[in-house]
Amino acid sequence: MRSYDVNYTLFIFNFMGKKILEIKNTPSRINLNLDEFYRGIYIYQLRDKNGIIMETGKFQVVK
Repeated sequence: MRSYDVNYTLFIFNFMGKKILEIKNTPSRINLNLDEFYRGIYIYQLRDKNGIIMETGKFQVVK
């Protein structure tokens, strides 16, 4: 990952591409409560202040 910039925004999408969560000015470390997320695969994107994707990945919620 590149150097930390306080203007990063974290986006989380469900596997169908619908935006589930957006957190602006994310801290360098973040803990998310996934209790409200349905079971399934999600995609995250970390974007800089210009909207350029700096990092992307996926995670799975299992209940």
